Amino acid sequence: MRTVGFGVIGCGNIGPTHAEATSQVPGAQLVAVSDVRLARARKLAEQYGAIAYSDYRRLLDCPDVQAVCLCVPSGMRLEVALECIAAGKHVLCEKPLEVTTARADRIIQAAEDAGVILACVFQSRFTEAARLVKQAVEQGRFGRLVLGNAYVKWFRSAQYYKSAAWRGTRKLDGGGCLMNQGIHMIDLLLWLLGNPRSVQAVTRTVAHRGLEVEDLATATIEFVNGAIGTIEGSTAIYPGRPAQVGIYGNQGSVVIEDGQIVSWDFLRPWPAGQRKARALMGQESQVGSASGDPMKNLKIGGHALVIKDLVQAILYGRQPFVPGCEGRRAVALIEAIYKSAAHGGRLVRL
Repeated sequence: MRTVGFGVIGCGNIGPTHAEATSQVPGAQLVAVSDVRLARARKLAEQYGAIAYSDYRRLLDCPDVQAVCLCVPSGMRLEVALECIAAGKHVLCEKPLEVTTARADRIIQAAEDAGVILACVFQSRFTEAARLVKQAVEQGRFGRLVLGNAYVKWFRSAQYYKSAAWRGTRKLDGGGCLMNQGIHMIDLLLWLLGNPRSVQAVTRTVAHRGLEVEDLATATIEFVNGAIGTIEGSTAIYPGRPAQVGIYGNQGSVVIEDGQIVSWDFLRPWPAGQRKARALMGQESQVGSASGDPMKNLKIGGHALVIKDLVQAILYGRQPFVPGCEGRRAVALIEAIYKSAAHGGRLVRL
């Protein structure tokens, strides 16, 4: 089997997760890492036999690096991604793809023009639970889709926001509890319910002094198919609750918490789906939970599935499971939520 060489740019909280996940994927090899703090890059590189750089441009000069995991702060991804693409590297971008749709569009267009793959890290889509619910939606098992919700009621301490200067800033974090934390469940809601038509929202900063962004948000969405969606997000709820997505129709309903099916009910018999759902209820979450600590209970498995998919996309010349255009969708909805909230909850059409 051919091997795809990977580089990791940004060795902060999530960079080591990408490095470890890469080491677990057959056909993937971590070649180099970079970070503005060279000591941090060296520490990570030593764990996996990789090369460490303080300047990511030197990493991009490595011919053995075919793909780059982009783990720099959200609002810095455009500039770095464009250089990666110009160097002919495939790009796996952490969420969000960028902090505005305008900046995301520039990355997407550049990748398309250069003929390189742009993939996004939305590991919740890769879980067996989410795939089973997607199958149920596609088969019409829910009947008429009526309601969907995405709840991310988490907790982040003051120390979390102080741990890096970019956290909680509009320019580099792009937003708060929705753009940084809630985006995974928002993506899942969009993947399962389809395109939104309009949104109304309220955001607040209630528990973290000095933040430029929200730590509390609610939104109501009307989808093109007529379903209504609700979003509740926060980083001010102690000690943090499981992230949840619920899909409800007039013939069925399902609830997923932290990647696990916790409720599964359908009017029409579906023995195969029922057996699978029951089996999944007894398994551990593939993605873990970040409700109270962003790294404490995060599992490597989800990122490993994302990297495995990218390796196969590169080797077999296909699109990744979550391409750049899909990564854009959640950013566009969150952008509309912020616009609505900034104008007193005004209806914003997408």
